[in-house]
Amino acid sequence: MDGHGVMTVFACAGHLAFGSLAFMRRTKTPLGELMALLFLDAFGWNFASLAYELSGAKIWASVDHFFSSMMAAIALHVVIVFVGRARALRRVVVGAYVLFASIGLFVPDAWWWKVLLLLGPAAMSLAILLLFRHRGQTQDPGERARTDLLLLAFSIGTVLGATDLLYGETGLPIPRLGAIGTLISMSLIAVAALRLSLFGREVPPVLAIYALFLGVFWVLAHLALTRFLDPRSSPWVLGGVALALVGIASAREVGRSAALNRAKGEELATLGRFSQQLAHDLKNPLSALKGAVQFLEEERRAGRSLDGQTRFLELMLEQVERAQRTVDDYQRIAKVEPHAVPLSINVLVRSVLPLQRFAVGSGVSIKADLADDMPKCRLDRELVITALENVLRNACEAMPDGGDITVRTTYDPDVQRVTLGVEDQGKGMSPMVLERASALFFTTKAKGTGLGLSFAERVAKAHGGVLHIASTLGHGTTVTLTFPTREEAT
Repeated sequence: MDGHGVMTVFACAGHLAFGSLAFMRRTKTPLGELMALLFLDAFGWNFASLAYELSGAKIWASVDHFFSSMMAAIALHVVIVFVGRARALRRVVVGAYVLFASIGLFVPDAWWWKVLLLLGPAAMSLAILLLFRHRGQTQDPGERARTDLLLLAFSIGTVLGATDLLYGETGLPIPRLGAIGTLISMSLIAVAALRLSLFGREVPPVLAIYALFLGVFWVLAHLALTRFLDPRSSPWVLGGVALALVGIASAREVGRSAALNRAKGEELATLGRFSQQLAHDLKNPLSALKGAVQFLEEERRAGRSLDGQTRFLELMLEQVERAQRTVDDYQRIAKVEPHAVPLSINVLVRSVLPLQRFAVGSGVSIKADLADDMPKCRLDRELVITALENVLRNACEAMPDGGDITVRTTYDPDVQRVTLGVEDQGKGMSPMVLERASALFFTTKAKGTGLGLSFAERVAKAHGGVLHIASTLGHGTTVTLTFPTREEAT
């Protein structure tokens, strides 16, 4: 085995080690699964190239072509998710996967390297452009450092990876540096993940040790098989082992995803049954109590003495009716079915803020900036108040060290819409977190439920409006609910 082969073996070991690490962290960040896929693809590319060199079997050349082609699509997908453009560019992602899979599967060998040499760098140029744009927009030092490492990693990988395509095809003395390029690139990404929290949190040392052990084991196994088996047989043995491991991991991942989907469905069903059961359990005794109070009220009206407890009895009746309204509101809030009436958004804000000022933590202040002459909207008072309280609670929790929260209302007569915005001075969100901020059950808090912003978005949509979240790491978050005015809503 020559020097290139040895370097390829170590590159495969590194890809397998970090791929396993990314797979173990897949539930902590949307990049986890993509990173695992990227490293698995790099492993497949380098391993197939080495196996073809040792065995001469054409099937390994086909495998090499497929994994080499898919590298550009997966890398572009990683960048798009990292910069928080997964929804906006989802068609680009799907198109890239279809295009590069077609190149790897259907383009003849004589044309394959030319087509990939043209389209691969084009896709990576788009990825690098997105990273440059993201770097210019972020003001957080940690996010900028992560972006710099990804820029360097993908630039090196693109340039050195192209040498494998040009090797032996142009007549020029171009060395094969693809294995070195992928190893350097993946090492830079590893630094971003381990030292700069690319995976959202620092990776525990024990996971890094497990991953390193897996990589070392693979290198030793390969060297042992190469020594004691025919060189043309060892790639098949190791390839079979790798495929078996991937199959086991994939089966576990499918099972985990199915279990998570079942758990979410059961949680939603439990919430629905809880609200229904609560309404059923409370309405019957409340109705009976109301009937008894009404009977006593009739006794009083008939002139029979109630020993001076008239005001008390009236209060009992008032609280019972209030409890019934609470039950009705609870059911309605669970379904987010608004009972809209013409209301001023400023009036709702003024009714919420006095109580919120007592609920916020020390060092947090809430101020209002309400526009004058706001038109009325058709709103459900309880739903909008609950949504506003959820957003304010999130804003407070985002500022553990204190700060100012501004509740702002504005009106745009051109589109006949009013906006209710909550601005905080908290830590802000990365583009990856921002992309999923309003998703049901998504939370970055240890004790969070992931329901606050999701509920606020449902309330906005139920009224014909929208929820928008803008955030910058280190500079806070603004959550805006937009509602149509009364005229548009009717």
